[in-house]
Amino acid sequence: MKFLHRPFNAQANDRIKVTFSKPTKILLIHSEQFKNYKGGRTYTYRGGFMEKSPAEFTVPFAGKWHAVIEKGTYKNPIEVTGDAEIYTPGPATLNGAEQTETSRPGVKDYDDTLE
Repeated sequence: MKFLHRPFNAQANDRIKVTFSKPTKILLIHSEQFKNYKGGRTYTYRGGFMEKSPAEFTVPFAGKWHAVIEKGTYKNPIEVTGDAEIYTPGPATLNGAEQTETSRPGVKDYDDTLE
């Protein structure tokens, strides 16, 4: 099995963007599972077959993660190139302005109970 990969030390909710040149399998794998992946054992991952570049993933928890671009199968290899980068998403915005207020339930001016 041939593949491209890039390791990242990521925090929860960081984003990883993977760009690739041809449709292929794109995976985000935690470092513990990456050992199983390389060894041909059962592993868990996020992602799958992707046709359009880029693919973006949200890191579910902090740790070392690997962005993987598979280069086809042993019997059917493909020439694919790609890259991956990590970024931290900015604060939530509405029309370009950062949201700084919190939502609170309003005070009811009427009685909506049924008798």
